[in-house]
Amino acid sequence: MEIISAHVMWKQRLIAYLAGDSQEQLDPEVIGLDDRCPLGKWIYGEGKSMETLPGYEEVRELHAQFHQNAAQVIVLHQTDSTAEAEALLNGDYSRLSEKLKHRILGLSRQVKAATDGIPRF
Repeated sequence: MEIISAHVMWKQRLIAYLAGDSQEQLDPEVIGLDDRCPLGKWIYGEGKSMETLPGYEEVRELHAQFHQNAAQVIVLHQTDSTAEAEALLNGDYSRLSEKLKHRILGLSRQVKAATDGIPRF
């Protein structure tokens, strides 16, 4: 659930950034990397042993797209295309984020069944 909360909070961080209400210095090159956050570290680390599970690859792909979309929102805003950034954030980004959330839950259940324990993201 912490993983899901962290990814859900990204939308709030991006909304604040676009509105000029954030003091964060968001670097799209760093945010676009999908192996730095706890889920990414799990996917490319200890979770790699779960890559044969049906949901693993979809979560990996959606997670990578999630980070790319977040980075694109920032790039658009930084290039004075804030309206496009908002459209991306409220459209494709939001749909992808919701889908990723559900797929993480599904993968978590698969990992639990495969290991008879709770995954440590």
